[in-house]
Amino acid sequence: MSILIVLHDASRTGAPPPRVGGLIAAELKKYRDVRVLCLTDGPLRGWLNDRVGAGKVRVLGKNFWGTAERNLAPFAERVRIAGTLLAQEESTIVYVNSFAASEFAIAAKLLGKRVILHSHEKSAEIKRLLAHQLTQLDILTFCDAIVLAAEDLASDLLAVFGPTPHPTLNFGIAVDVEEIVQLADAGSLRATTAAGTPLVPGSRYLVGMVGHASPRKGPDIFLETAKLVPECDFIWVGDWKSSAAAGNSEVYRSFRSSRLGNLYVTGGVDNPFKYIKRFELFFLSSREDPNPLVLAEATVLQVPIMCFSRSTAVTDLLGRNEILLHGTPNAADAARIIKRLASSPDRPAPNRKPISPAIRDRFDVSRKINALIELIDSLQPTTQPSA
Repeated sequence: MSILIVLHDASRTGAPPPRVGGLIAAELKKYRDVRVLCLTDGPLRGWLNDRVGAGKVRVLGKNFWGTAERNLAPFAERVRIAGTLLAQEESTIVYVNSFAASEFAIAAKLLGKRVILHSHEKSAEIKRLLAHQLTQLDILTFCDAIVLAAEDLASDLLAVFGPTPHPTLNFGIAVDVEEIVQLADAGSLRATTAAGTPLVPGSRYLVGMVGHASPRKGPDIFLETAKLVPECDFIWVGDWKSSAAAGNSEVYRSFRSSRLGNLYVTGGVDNPFKYIKRFELFFLSSREDPNPLVLAEATVLQVPIMCFSRSTAVTDLLGRNEILLHGTPNAADAARIIKRLASSPDRPAPNRKPISPAIRDRFDVSRKINALIELIDSLQPTTQPSA
């Protein structure tokens, strides 16, 4: 049995689907023949080469689609091109990591391959992908099974597509616990303010966030919160430039012009974990974030978390020490809580106990992979067709 895992990009601090797809590929490699296809290049490529094998990873060049960007090609043309590529693939199962790579699900099914679609998106994001012709309303008819990044996402599929007749697996959030713990102790921190002042971790309360600064991640909320709490330091691990975070040009200009002395940005990084470990509070400022791996990563590193209850489908996985802010995501509520935490006379020291079995069972990809293997095996024909 051969499995092709299609990743719509290769980022490490951006959207979760590529990172989860990469983890699944690396874990499945222990049990099955796995290859990976990345539709764009990025920092995840080196990690995939190490974990899956350079000969098993292919990255499509910028001009592969005949345009400067894949998304600019008409959807039907992308399906045709994807079909040409997949026709040369021996893989019997194609695992598509996101609705954003829907053309590969359709092309694979038309070639008689079995298709698994990993759904990370909430209904609003799916509708945005539909509007930009990155998927289509009949996409689920081309799938043989659906994998959910969170149980709540089943209702989002129902809202957009109607009942789903396919086998469905609630895979949830998955991370590599051992890798996170190991990388969290590697290297120093590098981040600067808009004026170029470097971060010097010290006695000031440190609040952090990780991800590309796209509008749904709430960089404007994070920036405004930093303005309201000048006595604390805020660090965003990821890129704020518009070229890396689509739709963020206005907030990036605000960051550059505000020249806040307590807001630091790292730019793109290969290892976000060494930053997360130094946070005293992980502030997930997202307006919408259906599958935030960073919550699991922060939990593994035992960093307290604050997020908005409306922003994510996995708030039920948070521990008892985490803070949920209800109502419309906004900076004022966040600032009020951060001020209280930072000024507390019994401000807790970082907790670095051994990782509990419960955390491993909840998040580690090695504990989740067997259910996915069972799903994959169920899609294989029980008998071989006669010659």
